[in-house]
Amino acid sequence: MERLRQRSVRIPIPERVVARSITRVGDPSLRDLTLELGPGGRLRVSGLKRKGIWIPFSVGLIAVPPAPGAPGPSVDLYLERVSPFFAGPFVLRALGQMPEMEPLGSSIRIRLDRWIDRQEWASPLPRGVLERVQVADVTTDTARRALVVTLGWGGGGG
Repeated sequence: MERLRQRSVRIPIPERVVARSITRVGDPSLRDLTLELGPGGRLRVSGLKRKGIWIPFSVGLIAVPPAPGAPGPSVDLYLERVSPFFAGPFVLRALGQMPEMEPLGSSIRIRLDRWIDRQEWASPLPRGVLERVQVADVTTDTARRALVVTLGWGGGGG
């Protein structure tokens, strides 16, 4: 905790952990979902969408810190590439149904505080502490296959 107050802390989240969270959407019209991390905080979600027939799709997202004042520690995901053109909205809609995700129009916010609460390995942090932690940077370590989230001490949230 003291280290966090004095400077930032980098937390690597393994690709398999991110994939397990994102690919468990409860939409029966989606199947065979996979996630791959790329350089610069990029994620690629692909799979099949039922539109009369099963159609392959791929959505490229970039993970970035939210604007100052966003509630709790969170990461925003913005669409970068979508194939076919109709894939983006249904992927965002499916992710938005998950308890740790908040839809933001053409992007989605991952509420890390809600995500941490759902992890078996996470020790409970006092809510007041977690609300003051902010995401300062998001990148990927492709060698370690991890999304790297840099946390810092913020002013508070909602």
